[in-house]
Amino acid sequence: FQLHHSVTRGASTCVVDLNFQQGACAEYLDLEPRFDITEIENQPERLDRQLLDVMLSKHASGLCVLAAPTRPSEMRSFKTDVVVRMLDLVSAYFDNVVIDMPRTWFPWTETVLLGSNKLYIVAEMTVPCLRHTQRLIQAIYETAGREVKPNVIVNRFEQKMFDNGIKQADVQDILGEHFVGGISNNYRLVREAVDRGVPLHDIDPNANVVNDLKKIILPEEAVTTTAKSKSLFGLGKGLLKRKAG
Repeated sequence: FQLHHSVTRGASTCVVDLNFQQGACAEYLDLEPRFDITEIENQPERLDRQLLDVMLSKHASGLCVLAAPTRPSEMRSFKTDVVVRMLDLVSAYFDNVVIDMPRTWFPWTETVLLGSNKLYIVAEMTVPCLRHTQRLIQAIYETAGREVKPNVIVNRFEQKMFDNGIKQADVQDILGEHFVGGISNNYRLVREAVDRGVPLHDIDPNANVVNDLKKIILPEEAVTTTAKSKSLFGLGKGLLKRKAG
């Protein structure tokens, strides 16, 4: 949503959910997943602009989602050329393509990684998860090579200074240059957004999680916003916004 409504990069955006077994991108936005991959499984060349348009789930904001109904009991794998055809077509018609990858490694995973401009791994602030993230980074390097640089976003991030838990310095030591930022622990707001099927900024556009995401995804806009809030004429408005939040 931030890419789609960006001031500096605002353009058409499509989210592609490649987690055919457990994906929930469409449900997060209260959309019906409409992509039937069996239609093109044996004939990927059948997928054209017209068929793609039928299979897209469209949000009121203009954001599009390409997602298939999940089948938890089936571990299905598709040929690489099917996934490539799908992503090539989506990329031809949308300025921004955000791909949600499954945890399981498939034959087409390396191809998708190599074809992506940026790669983000979402981790949590626990020792097991951070260690697994280290192993995942190493696996990506071993499979796709050093031309792919994984960036790590730590979800439910808390900057603890005196507790015995994990601190920001620990995260930076473990992840090194791969750590690009954390998302504040605002469980109540995120849960409300998920349950209502609406974007986070529809509930609170100035929420900490929204601002954290913007700093990572659109750093140039985050800098602009900060500069405006510090200006003399923007000071009053900034105070009002903070009080309202």
